[in-house]
Amino acid sequence: MKRIITAITAVMLLAVMPLNAIAADGKAIYDGKAQEFIFEPGSEYSPTDMFENFKDVMPGDSISQKITVRNDASNKVKVKIYMRSLGAHEDSVEFLNEMRLTVKKSQENEMAYMFDAAANETAQLTDWVCLGTLYSGGEVNLDVVLDVPKEMDNYYQEKIGYLDWEFKIEEFPIEEKDPKPPQTGDNRNIVLWIAVAGCSAVVMLVLVILLKRKKD
Repeated sequence: MKRIITAITAVMLLAVMPLNAIAADGKAIYDGKAQEFIFEPGSEYSPTDMFENFKDVMPGDSISQKITVRNDASNKVKVKIYMRSLGAHEDSVEFLNEMRLTVKKSQENEMAYMFDAAANETAQLTDWVCLGTLYSGGEVNLDVVLDVPKEMDNYYQEKIGYLDWEFKIEEFPIEEKDPKPPQTGDNRNIVLWIAVAGCSAVVMLVLVILLKRKKD
C-alpha cells in the first residue's frame, strides 16, 4: 500500500509541475488602446510584480522565471519595445548584491545574454535596450535566472528586495514593405505616431528570501 501511495503521489507531482510552471510565467503586455503596459501576475508586494517564482528562495537555489513581453496594439501599427534597469531600492542594495541575476532573450532559436551581474546593479541594462520590433500579437520571451549563494546566512532571513525595471514604447505606421500583420479584429481609427516615448511603466521586481536556521 505504501508503494502504491508513493507511486500515485509521484505521478500527481509530475502532472502538477508543468501546470505550475505555466501559471508562474510573468507578462508585460502593451495595451495600445490604453497606451500603457499591463503587468502580470502581480503580488502582495507590488501590483506590477512579474516574478512569482522569486519568492521563499533558499541558499544555493538557482531559480528561473520566464517573462513574455507582448504587443497588443492595433494591427495598423508596429512598435519598438525598450527596457532598462533603474537598479535596486536603497534599502535593498546590500541584500540584492549577494545574488546574481542573468537575463537572456530568445532570438532565432538561441538565447542572447542581455544582463549578467549582481542583482542590485544596472550593468548592461543601464541604458535603453531594444527588445525588438513587434507587430500586433508579436511577443519576445525573456529567461531570467536568480542564483543564490550557499553562503547566505540567517542575517538575510525574511529580507525583501526591490528592483525597478522600466519599459518604453515607440509606435510606427505599417508600411507597404512590412510583412502583413495578423488580424486582431481591432479596426479602430487611431492616430499613428512616429514615436511615442512617453509611454513607460516601472516594473517592480520583488525578490524574497526566507532562510532556515542551520541545525547542529
